[in-house]
Amino acid sequence: MQKIRIDGKLNNSGILTSELPAVQENIPYFEVLDLTSEPSVYTHSNPAWIATVKLSCSHTLTHNSPAIAFSKNGNFLATGRLSIKLWNLQTGKLVRTFAPVSSILQSITISPDNKIIASSRVSGTIELWDLETGKLIRQFTGHINGVNSLTFSADGKILISGDRGKAVQVWNVGTGKLVPTPSGNLPQMEHEDWVNSVALSPNGKVIASGSYDTTIKLWSLETTQEIACLEAHPCVVNAVAISPDGKTLASASADETIKLWNLNTQEVIWTLRGHDDEVYSVAISPDGKTLASGSADKTIKLWNLDNGDLINTLTGHLSGVKSLTFSPDGNMLVSGGEDGAVKIWQCE
Repeated sequence: MQKIRIDGKLNNSGILTSELPAVQENIPYFEVLDLTSEPSVYTHSNPAWIATVKLSCSHTLTHNSPAIAFSKNGNFLATGRLSIKLWNLQTGKLVRTFAPVSSILQSITISPDNKIIASSRVSGTIELWDLETGKLIRQFTGHINGVNSLTFSADGKILISGDRGKAVQVWNVGTGKLVPTPSGNLPQMEHEDWVNSVALSPNGKVIASGSYDTTIKLWSLETTQEIACLEAHPCVVNAVAISPDGKTLASASADETIKLWNLNTQEVIWTLRGHDDEVYSVAISPDGKTLASGSADKTIKLWNLDNGDLINTLTGHLSGVKSLTFSPDGNMLVSGGEDGAVKIWQCE
């Protein structure tokens, strides 16, 4: 079981120990968080990275609610709001800033081969960027409304998207075209309201989508037919995540709970209560043992995925925690908040 461990101690309080002024608009500056009771201050322009300082570190962006994604090799972190920024996690330095976009970014994800960053916007456009050069490869046009969520298939050939027009779409990454059903028609995977989040099972067979209509739907990627409609949340479903073994689905809701579902039986295993406000985001660690949840109550909670027990509560964000992701090796948890902060938590 991984737990957040800072400088040898577990602590639920977050203390902001220093901050460096932003030198340009939309250029991040760094903050250092010490979760122990003995704060230390680091004021140099390139603060030592987590492995050296053994602290929970974060850099704070000037744009709010950033989308976040790790490269699959764990070397880079991409963040986005009005532009995409790529960070080297070994040095903590900004590698490059991709061209600003004309509307706000909602989601970003990195392909399994670490070559492509996919981004989606409130305008409904999906863009593919070359990670190495920062150049735009192509745009997908097919969503009428804003695209809230993206995820790649394991082989990187398929991109799945969920939008504010109630639809889940499946794209061919190589052509930028929608993938037709076996009968040759375009798929009709729809909710009754916005699709807030999409996830794909590790075997690439099942798409899960969470919606404003309070439901989670399971779809066959091969046929695009609905497999099941999961109804247990009385309020909006903000996020969904599937465990690495493909057996468990986690859903985050405006009802202040997280539900864990058995994907085989489609029944609720646990209902996790502990947040004091809407739950915005969920992420599952690569070893499948820990669930992280982010909430409008400004906290991140860590849960034992096997028994539903609360492990720890992390504080430090000044507003709701909109996005969460674990590094591929499980040693870092990254959170993006409405306060404009991207915080990087060291796991040991």
